[in-house]
Amino acid sequence: MSVEIKVPAVGESISEVSLVKWLKADGEYAERDEVIAELESEKATFEINAEQAGRVVHGAKEGDSIPIGAVIGSIDTSALPAPAKKEISASEKPAAEKKTPTTGTESVRQLKVTPVAAAILADKKIDSDKIKPASRGRISKQDVMDAIQPAAAENSSAASVPFSRTERAEKMSNLRKTISRRL
Repeated sequence: MSVEIKVPAVGESISEVSLVKWLKADGEYAERDEVIAELESEKATFEINAEQAGRVVHGAKEGDSIPIGAVIGSIDTSALPAPAKKEISASEKPAAEKKTPTTGTESVRQLKVTPVAAAILADKKIDSDKIKPASRGRISKQDVMDAIQPAAAENSSAASVPFSRTERAEKMSNLRKTISRRL
């Protein structure tokens, strides 16, 4: 059986929304009440939850303007969830993985990462194994910024020129359109 994913009524004066982002990939399994898409109107951004558990099928693309009540996709409730991966306990790990290097410096896997540094690493999609900590066995914000700095200097030559041809036009969101109209 298939359940339609419809755009809910979000306000009295709102007749259209934009699909900002699908949070579940096409064909990916979603549990009931799990957030599957993000929509934006002239006044607010809101999420759509899965009404039933099943496989999500996209009908609309990200960036599309969709009228209220329109179908943006469906959920195939007859689909079964993917089997859960079995976690390996410490006693089942191979002997090679149990050993840690005993060199003068600590292993990067044993290092702690500060919350700010972890957020920057996630945002820039950088592996923490590539960052060398300055001291005390923990990766700080400054360590991450120092690692990013050489890469940023190389990319800044084209980005530093205002109104250059490297800029790209992006479609304005409904919220920004409303703000610009009222200014």
